[in-house]
Amino acid sequence: MDKPVIAITMGDAAGIGPEVIVKTLQDKPLYERCRPFCVADPGVMAQAVALLELPVGIRRVGSLEEAAYRPGQIDVLRPPDLEPLQVEHGRLSAAAGRAAALCMQEAMRLAKAGQVQGVTTAPMNKEAFHLAGYQYPDEMEYMADITGSPKPYSLGVMGRVWTVRVAEHIAFRQIPDLITRESVLWFTEQLDSVLKRIGRPTPRLAVAALNVHAGEGGIYGREEIDHIRPAIEDARARGIDAVGPVPADSVFVRALAGEFDGVVGMYHDQVNIPRKLQPMGERATMLMGLPVPCGTTAHGTAFDIAGQGIADSSGMHAALVRTIDLAR
Repeated sequence: MDKPVIAITMGDAAGIGPEVIVKTLQDKPLYERCRPFCVADPGVMAQAVALLELPVGIRRVGSLEEAAYRPGQIDVLRPPDLEPLQVEHGRLSAAAGRAAALCMQEAMRLAKAGQVQGVTTAPMNKEAFHLAGYQYPDEMEYMADITGSPKPYSLGVMGRVWTVRVAEHIAFRQIPDLITRESVLWFTEQLDSVLKRIGRPTPRLAVAALNVHAGEGGIYGREEIDHIRPAIEDARARGIDAVGPVPADSVFVRALAGEFDGVVGMYHDQVNIPRKLQPMGERATMLMGLPVPCGTTAHGTAFDIAGQGIADSSGMHAALVRTIDLAR
């Protein structure tokens, strides 16, 4: 009973989410590390099992008290407001967007109530989410709003290297305004704290530059001089082993070679492009600053292959494993 309870939400039912969940939960050793269950439409999950022709049962539960958490039987809790779905694989729909949101909402309700210690979400489709009337830039902002979490942030996992970024889903021209001494220090502190939490007592961090060639002494911009370098000095004064600003075109070469445990990036694509070049099973996204740690895949709903039974589940598996690591 010391194993964390992990809620797994089905994501967009028209995508590959249900399929990769079912495949992931075939890994019996996961049940030795956690107590997983799904927040989903039971009918959708049953369709995924039938598609894959696996010897798995779908066990509908009305509450977590009824969950068995046993390999070979997937416990499925349906959110109370979720109507049964008629899914057309690969087709954008408001109904699927609403269902994905309701599943997240129920998982967050359980998290706030202390009934789960982590949440892993299958990929959702942001366009379907918006069609359903949810006007949030992404699922992190949605989960933060419904839980009253004032400062959520995301971490990227690429094998042994973890990343965080100062600017998230915003227009490119707005990025420099968010690069301040205070913000760079805050994100550096968060990454250092998380790496220590997963068992790295003295993580070494690289802080990326914003401008080409780290600004070349101010020739190409002053963000490194006015904000990034002072933040690194502040972090070092607090006992954090941080170096930089490291030019963005070399920071991941050095990190992946083993020089750094983590990279503090300045914006979304700066850290996501190198991360998505890594093998699928080494990638995950972690959403922090919420009632519990939340993991999700580093890929989308893959409408083009949904319903064919060929989706790679290693990204979902990685997200669940990292959620367990942080939940424990």
